[in-house]
Amino acid sequence: MSDRGYINLLSHLNRTSTNLPLSTIQASIAHYLSTVQPSPTPLAATVISSPLFRRASGYGSGSGYGNGSVSGIGIGIGIGPGTGTGTTAGAHAKLESLSTAFRHALHLKVKALKTEAEQSGFIFGRGWKGRLAEWVQGVMKGLQGGEEMLRLSCYTGLLLGLGDWEVDLDAKESRMRRKVEEELVISLAEVMELYPHKTSLGWEHEFKVGSGPQDAANALSSAFLLASRSLPLVATPRLKALPLRGLISGLLSTIDTAFHSGTFLSTLGSSPSSSPNGKFSIDPKSAFAQELHQINASPIILSMAPLARMCGRSLAALADSRPIQGWLAMSETMQRLSALTRTIETDWLNGPLVGIYDEDDIEPETRKLLVEMWNVLKTALFTIIMIVQSVLTNLVYVAQPEGISSSRESQSSPFAFTLTALHIFSNLAFVLPQFGGVISTAEGSLPELKKVFYTALDVLAADEAESRRFVRELSEENLEGRNLPLPFFHAKKSYALACVEQLIPVLDDDSLRNNIYPMCAPHLSDSSHRETYESSHSVMLAIFASHSQKMGERGAVGDGGDGEGTKRQQPFAEQIVPFYAQCLIDNSSDAKLNLVQLSLAYAALVRSAGSFGHGHGRTIEQSPSLSLSSSLSSSSSETTTTITGDAFAWFCIEALLRAIQSPQQPQLLAPVSSQPSTSSSSSSSVPSSTPSLSQAHLHRLHLTLIATVPSISLTLLPKLLAEILGIILHAEGSRRDELVKALFKEISENVGDLEKEFAMGWWYEHRDQMGGVRVSESRWEENQEIVGKGKGKEREVVSRL
Repeated sequence: MSDRGYINLLSHLNRTSTNLPLSTIQASIAHYLSTVQPSPTPLAATVISSPLFRRASGYGSGSGYGNGSVSGIGIGIGIGPGTGTGTTAGAHAKLESLSTAFRHALHLKVKALKTEAEQSGFIFGRGWKGRLAEWVQGVMKGLQGGEEMLRLSCYTGLLLGLGDWEVDLDAKESRMRRKVEEELVISLAEVMELYPHKTSLGWEHEFKVGSGPQDAANALSSAFLLASRSLPLVATPRLKALPLRGLISGLLSTIDTAFHSGTFLSTLGSSPSSSPNGKFSIDPKSAFAQELHQINASPIILSMAPLARMCGRSLAALADSRPIQGWLAMSETMQRLSALTRTIETDWLNGPLVGIYDEDDIEPETRKLLVEMWNVLKTALFTIIMIVQSVLTNLVYVAQPEGISSSRESQSSPFAFTLTALHIFSNLAFVLPQFGGVISTAEGSLPELKKVFYTALDVLAADEAESRRFVRELSEENLEGRNLPLPFFHAKKSYALACVEQLIPVLDDDSLRNNIYPMCAPHLSDSSHRETYESSHSVMLAIFASHSQKMGERGAVGDGGDGEGTKRQQPFAEQIVPFYAQCLIDNSSDAKLNLVQLSLAYAALVRSAGSFGHGHGRTIEQSPSLSLSSSLSSSSSETTTTITGDAFAWFCIEALLRAIQSPQQPQLLAPVSSQPSTSSSSSSSVPSSTPSLSQAHLHRLHLTLIATVPSISLTLLPKLLAEILGIILHAEGSRRDELVKALFKEISENVGDLEKEFAMGWWYEHRDQMGGVRVSESRWEENQEIVGKGKGKEREVVSRL
């Protein structure tokens, strides 16, 4: 080829350095690879053997990379603590440029072949896909015998190019693509063999110039960065040919080193200073600031997502092809991530930022630096989520191999993996609130975080003993006794409560009484931290819901031995009904639970209490202090009591009615012990000095009472509606209208099928007396008429239990 540009390119490729910008060399290679005739093989061979790129695939350092020019330099990217990012980053840039050149060359070749095919009038000529396969084969011939790292870079570019045109080529499993994938896998395996992850630094390194552990780590890091973009395109059977255990171990080391093994927060304690106005500040030239800049500038951090996906896919492939090795690799993965997060948590707890509550206490310049810090923490969290999700997915879909112990002491058992996963996210509990936490449904929350969190809990819940052990560990942490800074304490506590809430159904009464309740009790009336406050109430409601479900299952199979006349110890959920009913009433003010939360919580309590015993009488051994008021058919002097679900439900209703009818505000709860007092007498004895309820507060209680209408049985419904009718008739103005609308909504939309007929009959009987809402009523009747029309259409059920 006599093109002057082509001759100049060959001239520059045969030099060890050039003054041309790297982008110019890259564009020239791409152009001439796609246009050179008759074959691209000679040019590909020239590129792969070029001194300009060859020195970028070996150890040591060269003359540097400066002033926008290309020169021979050592490999690596400088990711370790104390390593620079100058020459090593330049070497990786050359490998990336080489990969991009081959990718662009394939793009240019495809476009040229398609244009030529469209302009050609030959019907029986060779198609453009066949000619592209011939061109790819010619390029691959030229790459034979090249250095491992350069071949990896070139094959990465080719495979990425084929992936870009996958739809047009329709040849995902074609011979052409299969050969590229095979050569890519071989190149990566050879790089891993040339630069072993763990080396003894024996006599062989004496013959390698500039060799050392840091050089090998940098070389592997560059190889992993290149492969992380192309390996997702490699078919799983060919991926399994790699030394996956070594690949996973090397990826974990690369990730760990990129985050400085979690120690990047350790210098924070020695870096802060106070500004003249007393605000927290950090010197921009401090060790902490420099370390953050270095981490954020690392190509590894910028490519952490593909690296994490590559690690996760390698774990899945290894677990599928070599199960024992796969489970050992998963164990190593979880232990290393646990160590990384423990270090991060320890350094955060020992640093000055843990005690800062308000962002206004931080200097504006320092806030910019802290944005970098949170970016690193966010990247660490996202990386861990992706890897842990892969491990948990393998637990769910891949059977545990026979050679792996299932004992609780084994670090490779399924439950050990899930416990480690939950502890990993507990270590990062102070980071989770920045991204919505694990239970938030807000728009800014992370669905991937919730997915991995609930997957771990689902696996753990399959074993009741392991679940109880985990809950006991959380309870024994004794966060209250460690004098932790409040933001850190509440983050840990909220996470712990979110965990135990999901495990309630598999816990026994002893765990609920001795572990769960003491975790919730201190926060049931403390609304200073909303997440902990609301989480503690969610756990309490989960206790009632779980017990209600168990009673339903027991009743479905004939009461399971707890039928009428059977004596038994009163379950914890039933024991604390009086306490929690009063607790919700005491938390009904504006500063506590809002109206929606209060209404939902109280309705859920009544609904759960109403299912205790399925309405059948049961004889239980009752604590002498337990007294469910006159609504229960019992005598306080008896040691046994026959209690029905309706009695439990009406006790809750009665407690709310007492609060409404009392001229004073309900007494605020005193600090509670681990054994709650279930006596209702405390709720009725209210100091005379307590201020009376405000009209707004009283109205909230009225609406809460109305919200319980769908939660009670048909037996109690007439009595409750009579109480509500009296309240509505005494209300005035807009509040009365709101009460009537709320009642109609509950009756028309939420009351169950069994109670619907009576409830609607009651409504039509008393609507004129209440001054019913005709607009809402007419809309409901219109909807009912529409629902009832049409043959063959399934009738919509308006009410829901």
